[in-house]
Amino acid sequence: MKILVLNPSSSATKNVIRDVLYGCWCKGKRIGGATVPPFALLEIATTLQNDQHDVEFLDAQAEQLPLELVERKAVDCEAVIISTSTMSFTEDANTLLSLKAVNENLRTVMFGSHPSFMPTYSLAHEGPDIIVRHEPEFIIRDLFRALRKGGDEWKSIKGIGFRQNGEHVINKEYPFIDLDELPYPDVTMLPQGIDYYNPLVRRMPYITTTTSKGCPAKCTFCTAPYFDGMKVRFQSADYVLGEIEHFLEHGFREVYFRDDTFFVWKKRDIEICEEIVKRGLDVTWIANARVSMIDKEMMQRAKDAGCHTIKFGIESGVQKILDRMRKGYTIEQAYQVFEWVHEVGIHAHAHVMLGNPGDSHETIERTIKFVKELNPGTATFGLCTPYPGTPLFEEVSELYPEIKDGTQSDLSKLHTEGIFNEHYTSLKKEELEEYVQKAYREFYLRPGYVVGTAVKQLRGIDDIKRLSIAASNVADFALRGE
Repeated sequence: MKILVLNPSSSATKNVIRDVLYGCWCKGKRIGGATVPPFALLEIATTLQNDQHDVEFLDAQAEQLPLELVERKAVDCEAVIISTSTMSFTEDANTLLSLKAVNENLRTVMFGSHPSFMPTYSLAHEGPDIIVRHEPEFIIRDLFRALRKGGDEWKSIKGIGFRQNGEHVINKEYPFIDLDELPYPDVTMLPQGIDYYNPLVRRMPYITTTTSKGCPAKCTFCTAPYFDGMKVRFQSADYVLGEIEHFLEHGFREVYFRDDTFFVWKKRDIEICEEIVKRGLDVTWIANARVSMIDKEMMQRAKDAGCHTIKFGIESGVQKILDRMRKGYTIEQAYQVFEWVHEVGIHAHAHVMLGNPGDSHETIERTIKFVKELNPGTATFGLCTPYPGTPLFEEVSELYPEIKDGTQSDLSKLHTEGIFNEHYTSLKKEELEEYVQKAYREFYLRPGYVVGTAVKQLRGIDDIKRLSIAASNVADFALRGE
């Protein structure tokens, strides 16, 4: 079959971080204008290509292709596949509808967090013909094997949903897979001449990947554990090292590990770090960690193996707020971890949410002060949003059913305009939105940061170029908003 695997562009913004399957996406100036290779789609395209399908991979977002050009690609295809999330679902589904308008025989397939958690809402839109729920790689492989044969066998594939005789059919879930069975992605499919920019990345070109699925935490605002299963699954150290070598062979110099949480299984992580050093792999990398699950020794091992940045979900600087969201760490642990960060000399990035359940003017001010005291190299601030698949969404939807499927929080509002926060905080919508900009101003525009932390990150002309782009985006957001 001739299949178009598409990463669509958006009319709301030029840059969207839309790679992680569980749908925690970001966009705009607030994240320094960052972009990422669409790894999840690339894995799908590779899996189908290895199964002898005629696959075209198109990153319309990276190439900033208008819909008219994508439509021309779709005219000769039998199927198109895209990933989606709650904040992009409506626009993505409309894109599929437009492609079907120019090719009435086109079969449209959509996977991601929104089809997984809101299958009935997703099928109510005419854009997707088939939805794929949760882990998509082998579901889509099996689906297209059946479609290639013809007939109705495809309708029995586990993990999919479709419309039939005016009804929505939601099949049983597909079993979770052995992650070592996934192929290394065919990175030659990525658009030529496109360098994905990211302010955290120090060596270009870079690539994203995941080495595990799931998270040991069960935070009330996060879809990850509910999307990937309640148990963390890992690729073996041998698989990870082989994939790193695969990337290096294709010219990549840095890897951005997009695991829900990378530093979980310490024995495996140590083996990966030791082998990177032993094999002399010239790679730098970024990964994330939970405050409560990493120690100074592991940080040092990671740094020795080329890790220059560790990302932490800080979220709040108030213990009662952290406990209410089941974050699973203490304020004291955060101070200790960031003390180790500074001693080891590794860059730390802090993810921070404002407008959490229980937040007030006082707690948000305390959170901003807390983040400045931790003094990470960089930080992002956004508004807490209830998304389908999370306990927070269930709590809100029971009280306020008008939230429906949550798609009113689209890419134009993502992380900068609150929805329903007024119902679980003591602040007005406009006050919360102003606090996001205020947090950026107080963190990035303080003299101590500009002449201290920021200057220390400059190691050469590449760093100057990279940080100049990020600084102009972030400063513009802090002063003028999106």
